[in-house]
Amino acid sequence: MAKASKKKTKERRDGRRAALFYMKPDIIEAVKVAAAASDQKAWQWVEQAVIKALKVKKS
Repeated sequence: MAKASKKKTKERRDGRRAALFYMKPDIIEAVKVAAAASDQKAWQWVEQAVIKALKVKKS
């Protein structure tokens, strides 16, 4: 039986990996606005929000 091959992706120097999440359009727009207001890219804003949320739940 053949093994299922995993898709080989180029590794980033910073160790980040891609992830796909689905959100409602109004949430996506709010993220973009909040990110722009704080002079960040949307992915940076989301990453910081997730880190902050996870630290709160771990305490």
